[in-house]
Amino acid sequence: MDREREGGVSLGRLLGVSLGLGLVFNVIGWVGNNLLLEADWDAANAGVKAGFAAPWPGLVRELVTLLSDFIYAFALVWLFASSARRSVLFAVQLAFAVWAVGVGLLYLVLVNAGFLPAGVAVKTSLLALIIFLIAAPALPALVRPPRR
Repeated sequence: MDREREGGVSLGRLLGVSLGLGLVFNVIGWVGNNLLLEADWDAANAGVKAGFAAPWPGLVRELVTLLSDFIYAFALVWLFASSARRSVLFAVQLAFAVWAVGVGLLYLVLVNAGFLPAGVAVKTSLLALIIFLIAAPALPALVRPPRR
């Protein structure tokens, strides 16, 4: 990535902000899914068909689960930094677009394939949208070129 193309923002800054935002997404998502939506997830897990399991052992499965929020955060930060538009409105629009293409589409596929009940998919998708939209207004302050 070249600084000029990325709006003057260094790769280190892009990665640092992405990691920080990904951590925030993971923490808030974990709290929301494990406290607010616990009963929904328990019901969904109780309905899992016998023989269906993740292909990895527990710890690896948990780490893979956390990875998506870091990917979403990197997409938001990198796309925002790459744009000439650096407004809060653009950040909110971008957050919605990344959510729709990443989270919304993912859960639609999971429901359509019968892997997840629609109720929990809608609730956890909306949780992710709320998290993205809360974080979006911070992007202009977090992703800025260094002062010269």
